[in-house]
Amino acid sequence: MNINNTDLNIRPEVEQDTAFVERLYRSTREDLLQFGLAEALIDNLIQMQLQAQQTGYRMQFPDADYSIVEKKGEAIGYLVIDKGDEAIRLVYIAFLPHERNRGHGRRLIQALQTEASGANKPIKLSVDPQNMQAKHLYLSSGFQVKNNDGANLEMVWLGQAKD
Repeated sequence: MNINNTDLNIRPEVEQDTAFVERLYRSTREDLLQFGLAEALIDNLIQMQLQAQQTGYRMQFPDADYSIVEKKGEAIGYLVIDKGDEAIRLVYIAFLPHERNRGHGRRLIQALQTEASGANKPIKLSVDPQNMQAKHLYLSSGFQVKNNDGANLEMVWLGQAKD
């Protein structure tokens, strides 16, 4: 994926990124931090859920690109994209709290849309319907809701491709 005119860089995830990925995942789980549980219990829950997420992604999307998003050489986000034969799936995208709402996600999605258009493929993703910021970003980027099972919204961007 090519991100022109931006200070962002995408590089493959390496083993040395483990601590960053853990810190980033923790920052996305504010829901667990609100329970008032003991810090050790929260740490264990977050670690177990991160492990389950990563294991699930790698089983379901073994050929996906697992990438670190950098800004001026500093890791600020995580991106998982599966480029299948029929569609491109945005599996996961997250940024550190201080880098959210700065247009990074929109720029990455636009770059992905350019790539998908060139390959004549749709982009598919799943998002928590309670994640209003992400939902707004996807809708304003041209994604459409294909299915809502209550736990997830399945969304698709068709661009020039046909579903």
